[in-house]
Amino acid sequence: MATSRNYRLGSIWLVNFDPSIGTEIRKTRPAMIISGTLFNQRRKVTVLPITSSSPDSRLLPVVVALEPDGINGLTTDSFIICIDPMTFDKQRLVKQLGMSNADQIRQVQTILRSYLELDIKNSDLEDSLDLFN
Repeated sequence: MATSRNYRLGSIWLVNFDPSIGTEIRKTRPAMIISGTLFNQRRKVTVLPITSSSPDSRLLPVVVALEPDGINGLTTDSFIICIDPMTFDKQRLVKQLGMSNADQIRQVQTILRSYLELDIKNSDLEDSLDLFN
């Protein structure tokens, strides 16, 4: 088993996504750890799946392209799907492939901030909550 320092933000792992349900990501595929390195001391990590399939044009604003290189460990042009975060026990992580670069990590974090509405203002939050009243 890998040591705690291997589970770093931005590291790329081969992850077993099965069993999956419905439209969840399937099979064993690469994924990038997006949970903060300090939080990865626990038994679980949060990842984003990576696919080699070209994304539908509607998804382009929420994917980050990765070209294979000696650092990330990928062997084909790939895409991080930034709107499918999943938290798994580390037992699903098969092996570490490599590491994303700082620019890719920043791109992913920017998309996640928007997807999770982490930069929302109080007035926007109140408007969103009004939808449920």
